[in-house]
Amino acid sequence: MTTQIWHQVVRQGIEGATENPHVLELLRHWVASRQDRPRASMAMFHAGRWSELYPKMMLLRREGDEFVYGHYGAEIARYSQGDMTGRRVSDFGGRLTSFFHACYVEALDSHQPLYTVHVSDRSLTVFTWERLVLPLHSPDGEDWLLVYGHPLQTRHQLLESVLDATSDALLALRRVGGADGTDLGWMVLVCNPPFMDMFGVSRAALVGFLVHEALADWAALNIEAECLLTMHSRGHRSVTRVLLTSQNELRYLDIQLRPLKDGVVISLTDATDLHEAQKRLRHLASTDALTGLDNRREFDEQFRLEVQRARRSGEPLTLVMADIDAFKPYNDHYGHAAGDDCLRQFALILKSIFARELDVVARYGGEEFAMLLPGTGVEGALNLTERLLLRLAREALPHAASPVAEVVTASFGVAAFQGHAGDDEVQLLRRADAALYEAKLTGRNRVCRAR
Repeated sequence: MTTQIWHQVVRQGIEGATENPHVLELLRHWVASRQDRPRASMAMFHAGRWSELYPKMMLLRREGDEFVYGHYGAEIARYSQGDMTGRRVSDFGGRLTSFFHACYVEALDSHQPLYTVHVSDRSLTVFTWERLVLPLHSPDGEDWLLVYGHPLQTRHQLLESVLDATSDALLALRRVGGADGTDLGWMVLVCNPPFMDMFGVSRAALVGFLVHEALADWAALNIEAECLLTMHSRGHRSVTRVLLTSQNELRYLDIQLRPLKDGVVISLTDATDLHEAQKRLRHLASTDALTGLDNRREFDEQFRLEVQRARRSGEPLTLVMADIDAFKPYNDHYGHAAGDDCLRQFALILKSIFARELDVVARYGGEEFAMLLPGTGVEGALNLTERLLLRLAREALPHAASPVAEVVTASFGVAAFQGHAGDDEVQLLRRADAALYEAKLTGRNRVCRAR
């Protein structure tokens, strides 16, 4: 099955279908020329200024079932890349031939004008044509057609419309040199509104200029090498950049590069919102909702990484396990809402003591907490934990149900990563947990060091 190229035919209300003044003027003249006769005469279109429109006109004579071009306008010939004067419509070829023929037959048989719009089948520069088909009658009795043709939309206009409607920021560059052969860099060929909005520049300030001189953020994008590789290899590249723009905005950009002849097309997608959303999701997935500390899942991941790092570097790594003393009696006495408040206050105290950016402070489960201290030895960890015990005593959070004291207390176990072949995060956790168990057995409210 042959697919018919798109077209549109207007038979009634042509005046409302176009704003082209030439079409409207030709139509009015045609109507006026047949007021006192059944058909418009060709003679009416040889007088006056109509010769000025000849470059956009075609005249066709009916010969049996065929139509022969008696005049083929120079402008139409230029767009169509050929002069059809003296040739038949069937010689035109392509998918539009049958459409043209049907329009011409209808116009002559009905003695009525037609206005058509159709996609170009021949021109490399025109996307859609508008045409006015007017039936005429010559003094010698022959049937003629006057066809006015005008590019309704060029491919260049369409491309600009597509570029302007695209949400991604687009920039087309060409590699240029000086008269002496010196490499000057990249000249801006095209940029669309999203690109201008992204970088706060106008099209007039970019197009035709060298990008490294016209765009303040060009160096910060750091894609010069990728542009050259894309142009020379004729391949496609994808890169991601974090850019602090000249407008002091932090943007996460996904950048696609595709080759042009002697140049490159760059598509930039602002992924800042997506990146921030992903960060928030990662934070939610790694954070304990009650205390705001790292959760068990995040701790386990960081624990594994820090043990690997300590094994490679030989730097100290110490684990502190903590457990709030008599927390179940606290919940039973004060209620679960108060228990949640107690956990939150204890978490704040932990973060105030283990405050380095490197320190990993996590809620391990229930009322149990874990602190991982990279670069800190056992003595340093013991000192920090003793400070924590003193801080808890100063805060004096009431705990009337505690067998240890009248305030909230906690027990701690401290263990250091030993670094030998048999030691890993499992062994380190067992030693810290054993030290915590010892602190519980020996009276609570204290810190014990792993043996």
